[in-house]
Amino acid sequence: MATREQKEKLVEALKFVPGTFSIRCWGYGGEIVLGSVERDVYNYFVEHDVDLEEYATQWASEDCEIPDNFRPFSPGEWYDCDDVCHENGVEMSEYCKILIEDSEGNTVWEHVLEPFMLEESEVEVECYDEYYAEFHDPGNIVFLGQSIEKGTFFGADIELTAPFDPTKLKIVYTDVEGLLIMSSLFYNDEEIYNDGADTRGKSMEFKFLNTN
Repeated sequence: MATREQKEKLVEALKFVPGTFSIRCWGYGGEIVLGSVERDVYNYFVEHDVDLEEYATQWASEDCEIPDNFRPFSPGEWYDCDDVCHENGVEMSEYCKILIEDSEGNTVWEHVLEPFMLEESEVEVECYDEYYAEFHDPGNIVFLGQSIEKGTFFGADIELTAPFDPTKLKIVYTDVEGLLIMSSLFYNDEEIYNDGADTRGKSMEFKFLNTN
């Protein structure tokens, strides 16, 4: 004999109309990079009391007084110092959400993006990789640059022929210095590619991480 839950799922399936649904991930997130920096470059910034944030956001390179051989990256182009890692996306936290809507804008399913809470709802969550300055050899210097933004970081349409099932969802993220950034999203074993984002900047952070 069918359980109440099974009966409810059957009714839901019979009422379901196949079509195009939207998936959106929004909240806080942004762009973050880790890059290797030579020790003498780091020493120059320290000894000359160079403002790293000012340098990282300085677009007029001709106004830069720092010799070329002591520049960790071109002035203003902090995002290019990324030989360790470079991630961009929504943060996997309780302050961010994933939302599924039908073609009329009705909410089908909504959930916070905190990994443990997703797993409690039987959503598959996987950490693809971890990047920490401390993983590097002692004495190395690692630059961390981050743009913190707010808005929609992931948007796409998916075609459903059956009611949305969160247990068929898989979310992959990357851990960068403790910041969990969504890397990719799958539904029913098929990757869903980001087709739209709309964010606005909130703040920025730049610093050198000494692995000593």
